[in-house]
Amino acid sequence: MRLTIPEPRIKLYEDGFAEHDKLSREATGDNLSELVERIDDPLVIALDGEWGSGKSFFLKCWVGEHLKREENTTQTVYFDAFKHDFLDDPLIALTGVIADRFDEADDKKAQKAWNKAKHVAPALGRAVIRAGVSVVTAGLVTKADELAEAAINTASVELDGAVAGFWKRENGKRAAMEGFRQALIDLTEPDKDGVPARKLVIVVDELDRCRPDYALSLLEIVKHFFNVGGVHFVLGVNLEQLQNSVKARYGSGTEADAYLQKFYSIKLNLPRKIQYTQDYVQYFDFASGQLKLPPEIHGITRDLLERYLGSAPMTPRTIQRILTVLALIPLRSIRETPYEFLVVPAMLKICAPTIYEKMRNNELTLENLLLIFKIDVEKIDGWVSALNAAGQHHQEYFGSTGRPIPDNFLASICEDYLEVFDTRSLEVE
Repeated sequence: MRLTIPEPRIKLYEDGFAEHDKLSREATGDNLSELVERIDDPLVIALDGEWGSGKSFFLKCWVGEHLKREENTTQTVYFDAFKHDFLDDPLIALTGVIADRFDEADDKKAQKAWNKAKHVAPALGRAVIRAGVSVVTAGLVTKADELAEAAINTASVELDGAVAGFWKRENGKRAAMEGFRQALIDLTEPDKDGVPARKLVIVVDELDRCRPDYALSLLEIVKHFFNVGGVHFVLGVNLEQLQNSVKARYGSGTEADAYLQKFYSIKLNLPRKIQYTQDYVQYFDFASGQLKLPPEIHGITRDLLERYLGSAPMTPRTIQRILTVLALIPLRSIRETPYEFLVVPAMLKICAPTIYEKMRNNELTLENLLLIFKIDVEKIDGWVSALNAAGQHHQEYFGSTGRPIPDNFLASICEDYLEVFDTRSLEVE
């Protein structure tokens, strides 16, 4: 049995929702596709979702699904910002990934247009400021004057030489900016009215996981360098976490939400929780199979998921954490313990930690439990039967059939089994 669910093997730009979607999010993907196809103006969409809500999974499926649409004229690019944040300059990383995408797609026209952007990109980043690299624009070659560069750092050179060198470099960067924008225009092929014949949609994922300076520099690049009709961005992001990056860079008193709003045109919410019981049960079936959960544990957990009433959102990450807790149970406990009294604490530990603490302190009541699960008396009678079959006699708590159930019944029964979950070295976060 595995401890964690392996990353799904999604073939970028080939697989779509049909191959992998366990959460019925194809309709959300259709809405996103319709939006990027309909709008010609530069568009930045913030797809906001909490960590663990399945943003990356959704976006990796979407970049392939969108390409399958009939009469599609849009190229999609997936850029994992966190994977590249060890680099100093986000523009160089992003330009390289876009170039690789056009090479993979064997799009000669796009390759030709984007080669211009690759040539001028170094002049637009911080690398040219430090290294004084050569800048090749569309028909224009500018090289930083070595004497002027030395003038900035060496007092022996005349000030006017340093100033001349500074403006020479700045003029080169402005020319590079025009070259970069022209490459995007050549790529989108607008008609005389400015309507693009083809579009480019760049998905930027994991932005909120990047170090603050890299994440915010990337947003500035998107805003200033890619502001061309037919070029759209979809930012997979947890905006609340990204606000923390803003505060880390500019101070805790910064109006982080207002600051971020200037970088995106539209905010779309990826649902915080899985919307329908059948969807998260379907996802549980998939994830449980990946971890090779014992069939008996699988069946009881599935049943309790169908009865789940708790206020904590049931997300893919929540289900994964429940499964990890179950995977940590020693095999001895699985063999010796009625399964219900392993699954209930496991789910409470993740979905209702306050009620779980009541259980640990022998304070759990039936009323507490009914806040989390829709369980009827017949179901509880079945649990009692399972206990009796296992040789555990709790008639002192239940009495004969039909007798009212004491409030402390589950605490009394589960007391013997809680040690399975209370080993601090096995805490799952």
